[in-house]
Amino acid sequence: MQSKVKANAKVKVNKSMKWLPTLLWGILLIGWLTLVFVFSSQSYEQQSIQPLLRKSHIYIDIVRRLPEVTIKYRYSVINSHASPYAFIEFLFRKGAHLFVYATFASILFMFMRSLNPKRLFRAIAVTLVVAIAVPALDEWNQLQSDERTGNATDVVLDFTGACIGMIVCLLMIGFFKLWRRFK
Repeated sequence: MQSKVKANAKVKVNKSMKWLPTLLWGILLIGWLTLVFVFSSQSYEQQSIQPLLRKSHIYIDIVRRLPEVTIKYRYSVINSHASPYAFIEFLFRKGAHLFVYATFASILFMFMRSLNPKRLFRAIAVTLVVAIAVPALDEWNQLQSDERTGNATDVVLDFTGACIGMIVCLLMIGFFKLWRRFK
């Protein structure tokens, strides 16, 4: 009888705490979206890492370490040896796009899963649709910012990052299920 009472108490605690993961993922999602749009609203100068690179790295040393690479992006040509600080910043910015939207999609996907864990394909579909809409809004927001330009290529890059983030989540969920099965 006493074990039945403990089991009932455990069930009540589990039911009352069922909303907690959804709340936590929701707070993380809102916080991450806020961070994305705050950075998106900043001017180029506010986000530039070139002053930091100039202070901490000598031009000649950077040029020696970088391979000779030229990137054509929109209307500019960025050469690793002609403008190494701009080149490094370009790679940093594009890497940041991948990271930010991989993280965003991961959080959104986990939020959707916490709402209804049995609706995996719905969580995937919503994440993919939002992973196009939010970067498009982000690029539009950048058009409103000083010295920033919105770019459709960045939306594709952001969506690629989102897909990577969601794939990582799916792999982790799969590995966790497999681990629990053999535990």
